[in-house]
Amino acid sequence: MNQIKMLGSTEAQLQKHFESVYNINMYMAGILSDAQELIAMGKTEEANQIINQTKYYFFEYTDTRNEIKAIKQD
Repeated sequence: MNQIKMLGSTEAQLQKHFESVYNINMYMAGILSDAQELIAMGKTEEANQIINQTKYYFFEYTDTRNEIKAIKQD
């Protein structure tokens, strides 16, 4: 499956965009909200692209090699 169809952009475009985001956690939450809205409008292909962008971020920009316990921040 090509990157545009799966992610809505290329990996290089996503990387450039992610590196320019000020608060990546808020950005990820925001685009997941966008995906929910797209689902409600019946635009599931676009919603899936946004969800795939979020998964791409987690797998490429966070440490998935080790078990990391979630710790709630105060």
